[in-house]
Amino acid sequence: MSLEKEAQLVSNILDGDIKSFEVLMSMYRNRIYNFLLKMTLSKEDSEDMTQEVFVRVYNNLYQYNNKWCFSTWIFKIAVNVFKTEYYKKKNRESKNIKDILNASIYTSATDPERAFENMETKLEVLKMLDSLNVDQKMALVLKYVQGFSYKEIGEVLKMSPENAKVRVMRAKKSLVNNYSEPKGGIIHEM
Repeated sequence: MSLEKEAQLVSNILDGDIKSFEVLMSMYRNRIYNFLLKMTLSKEDSEDMTQEVFVRVYNNLYQYNNKWCFSTWIFKIAVNVFKTEYYKKKNRESKNIKDILNASIYTSATDPERAFENMETKLEVLKMLDSLNVDQKMALVLKYVQGFSYKEIGEVLKMSPENAKVRVMRAKKSLVNNYSEPKGGIIHEM
């Protein structure tokens, strides 16, 4: 959606149009949920955090500047919600990594064997992703799952685009170092 259309939706919401907020939510709900699911590996936590993101969006919409890209602004809020909840639950129970697979549309009903192989590969990738520190994981998910540019990642994570690129590169390097050929991992080159 164009910046103008998003700005119009925001203006409508600020004027009390609830339908416009529903449109905005429907545009971003899945992206925010999927981002949080990759970060938390918990369906329940992701649902709760997604709801909290939209509560904060609604309560703070008056602060949105239509010169900004709305997706960047809403992902800043999602990152802040995640960080708040993550640090609250630092000593949380262990995650069931299969929860993310069950909550996502990953399987193919046409070929059960291939669906199983896909699930096993995705499980391995999620374990690898979860081995990263939170900051690296966030940058990597924003880059390769959400498709953000380094500039957008920098805006979301409150850093320069150069630092965002470095963080993504360090995350990739950590994955390569931890899961390269000598350890029998699935990553050969990045």
